[in-house]
Amino acid sequence: MRRTWQSLAASVALLLAPQLAQAHFLWIVAGGQSPDGKVHVYFSESAEPDEPALLNRVAKAKLNQATPGAMVELPLVRGEESLIGSPSGAGPQAFFISHTYGALTRGADTFLLNYHAKCYNSDQPLLWTAVGNSTALPFEITPRMSGRETILQVTWKGQPLADAEVTIEAEGIENIEGKTDKRGTFAKELPLGKKYSIRVKHVEEVAGTFEGTEYKSARHYATLALQLPQQLAANGLPNLDPAITSFGGAIVGDHVYVYGGHLGEAHHYSEPGQSGRFARLNLKQPTQWEQLADVPKRTGLAMVPYKGKLIRLGGFEATNKEDEKDALVSKADVASYDPAANAWTDLTPLPKGRSSLDALVLGDSLYVVGGWFMSPGEETVWHESALVADLTQSPIVWKELAKPPFHRRALSLGEWKGQLVAIGGMQEQGGPTQSCMIYHPGTQTWTKGPDLQGNAMDGFGASAFAIGDTLYVSTMSGKLQRLSHDGARWDVIAQVSHPRFFHRMLPTAEGKLLFVGGASMQTGKVPEVELIDPAQLLTTMR
Repeated sequence: MRRTWQSLAASVALLLAPQLAQAHFLWIVAGGQSPDGKVHVYFSESAEPDEPALLNRVAKAKLNQATPGAMVELPLVRGEESLIGSPSGAGPQAFFISHTYGALTRGADTFLLNYHAKCYNSDQPLLWTAVGNSTALPFEITPRMSGRETILQVTWKGQPLADAEVTIEAEGIENIEGKTDKRGTFAKELPLGKKYSIRVKHVEEVAGTFEGTEYKSARHYATLALQLPQQLAANGLPNLDPAITSFGGAIVGDHVYVYGGHLGEAHHYSEPGQSGRFARLNLKQPTQWEQLADVPKRTGLAMVPYKGKLIRLGGFEATNKEDEKDALVSKADVASYDPAANAWTDLTPLPKGRSSLDALVLGDSLYVVGGWFMSPGEETVWHESALVADLTQSPIVWKELAKPPFHRRALSLGEWKGQLVAIGGMQEQGGPTQSCMIYHPGTQTWTKGPDLQGNAMDGFGASAFAIGDTLYVSTMSGKLQRLSHDGARWDVIAQVSHPRFFHRMLPTAEGKLLFVGGASMQTGKVPEVELIDPAQLLTTMR
């Protein structure tokens, strides 16, 4: 609420600022929320100007701008009603401040007051990505939309923050209050088209001294000024029913195909919990999934397109019943499917059974990397070899590549400028990783690539594919990352509506990315099929 104060009242307010600060918070507005295209910083009850005299109390706050691959500090100048910064460059941007206000006393309690403010320059949910730097912004609210629900992910020092107090305000609605769940999320269906002032409180039980004043705890307030879009984009694609994880997926022509996968609960496999379904969806007329012939049940397999056909490789078969101990057999079989003939043809099998692998075609060469061999009564063996076959030969012959300097499964393969990029996965020693390794066919060598953004789990069960010379990867946290043109780093460019892992992200003929299957750590298997156009990510700005 805007208030008009006489100069004397403003002076009094300034003197009383430490006492008033408990009802005032730092807010940032930018993009379509900004009256002049600048970045405005308010010290107010909500994300609009209020009591300008109090701005002197936060004049030392540092405004930062985050864009894919870069973070810069923007100078602030004092305006009539706000502190003002000028955005640098174009494209999707997030602006944030992490500022220590000072030590305050309320009754018998002396605490350190800290503000952590953020704002985006776009009302498009795909562009609401996390700053993801817990040093620069330790307390962060990251929104996304699932259907008509707005979901707030709250993190403290990079980890989900449970039981945090959430307050949401907007003109024309009653204040919404609640707490984050055990996953650090708060979900609510909010009216579209409105600007929301969102804040979250966290009390840190830590004592210390600030500028000579001792305090017994630290209070932190994260704020987010969020503009919701007027309407939500709809892709009109039918859900994948039943939903599956760890399946084969590929696009050939106008159709996306899915093969096999896991139907049951996480961490338990059985013959009834495996899918023997082979289905496709016509992306030109996406009315419903078409069931093709039943196929051998497989989970943890790979499937790739090649010259109008599909090639399926490996995976495991569960031989136990639902109430029995897992008995899984890694398979070596390889087969090709011809959509025109609606027929499968067996190809040369892999040298040894292999599941939790990935495969990729570069030119006429079919590469296989990662995975392990399982068989009841035998010790599980992590594969040390990577393989290649020339698809112009008949029959194909499997040859070993230079030995990879890693043992991983549940990894993803992608192409980048004619090179093979092995992304993330689960390590035989050390757990999940976001590390990437690059194989150079010309020199037959492996080199270290840049780590994915996020934490180690972002590399587990990820999915990667290239469009032209640009390599994309979709991770468990819902981040869509892009390898920079020089191959030096991964940039987070979008946040998908339905985070998932053990899914397939596949490129359409129009250069869009299709997200199919997989599961969310929060909600389980994901039936929704999502479509993103990377070319529009930099242009859907206000």
